[in-house]
Amino acid sequence: MRNRLRMRQLELLSALDHAPTLSAAAREVNLSQPAASKLLNTLSADLDVALFERAGRTLRPTAAGRALLRRAATFVGDLDRAQGELEAIGAGLVGSVSLGAGVGSCYALVPRALEHLLESAPNIAVRVREGTLDELISGLRGGRLDVIVGRLDVSGAERALVVEELYHPPTCIVCGPRHPLARASKLGWSDVIDREWILPETGTPMRNGLEALFGRVRRRPSRALIESSSIQTNVALMGQRDLLWVLSSDIAGYFAKLGLLRVLPLPRLAGPSPLVFAHLHDRGLPPAAARLVDCLKRATRDLRGAQK
Repeated sequence: MRNRLRMRQLELLSALDHAPTLSAAAREVNLSQPAASKLLNTLSADLDVALFERAGRTLRPTAAGRALLRRAATFVGDLDRAQGELEAIGAGLVGSVSLGAGVGSCYALVPRALEHLLESAPNIAVRVREGTLDELISGLRGGRLDVIVGRLDVSGAERALVVEELYHPPTCIVCGPRHPLARASKLGWSDVIDREWILPETGTPMRNGLEALFGRVRRRPSRALIESSSIQTNVALMGQRDLLWVLSSDIAGYFAKLGLLRVLPLPRLAGPSPLVFAHLHDRGLPPAAARLVDCLKRATRDLRGAQK
């Protein structure tokens, strides 16, 4: 295999490990689809093993293909990390780390952790990539990320990942700064239930928690025309219309400091899930990534202190 495998084939296999189609994988590595197909056919012939089979218009990896995809993704990811470390050293830095972040961690936790990292280890270069859970875990397994952080349901990947809980912020009810309730000093649930709401998407933990609240007070909003979990969209919308929404307290605090939201004086609700960080069990943490994890834990202590 050392004599037969080519770097372009490895790059294509690595892209196929997470790309939905051969066309998408080919675009990712700057190849045409015919050129990508030729690379795969040549590799299969050189190794004398079937790597893919046709399923309609898509390619489906065989057992041998799946094994090679995983190895290729890990190999290319290791090369990318090595290149990042060499570039960091060449620029006078002492290391680099790639962090994958879920959206909910990008407003309070990750910025605070990076602030601590810049203060304590200014020579470490950091790459931050925001993404969905599937994207983050794929990047971790493929070696493109060292650590991931966010509200991650990693129950199905416990054997492969080392997971540690950071903190579990509660949620609160928020509104725009010009909402009639924005200046209220005391409110009860009866004051807010009949207002217009933005509801989280059906089936999400945040929506389930809100539905439980409606069940306890035996009332529901009479007007809730929008279901959205887009933070930026909802904050902008609440600046234009008198709407209520439920939001994690740490993110709500971020927007409240900017003057874009008001946190209503109501009891806090249980948060949907804790924020955690995770890394691969069999790869360990390089020194720069270990330092970043220390800073994530320090940022967690800061945020917990701010909630008291």
